[in-house]
Amino acid sequence: MKPIPINEKLVWDYDIPADAQENEAFLRWYVARVLSRGGDDDLRAIGFQTIHDYLPHLNLPREIREFWEWYFSQPKGTRPLWRS
Repeated sequence: MKPIPINEKLVWDYDIPADAQENEAFLRWYVARVLSRGGDDDLRAIGFQTIHDYLPHLNLPREIREFWEWYFSQPKGTRPLWRS
């Protein structure tokens, strides 16, 4: 998996570990933070594949989890995409 860019503005309350890219607990927490509090740029930075891969392992508010489960249940060609 490619490295996940960390937006330090989203982790004001957390010390980023030196091994952040290898630390699965931190990466799960960070992806959940992006889905809960990040903006479009943060979502683009981590990418849909990362969201898909981490989703089953994240602690998320119900509404956010339901949205992403719905999104990934759509046929690939009909999924709405963010545009730059």
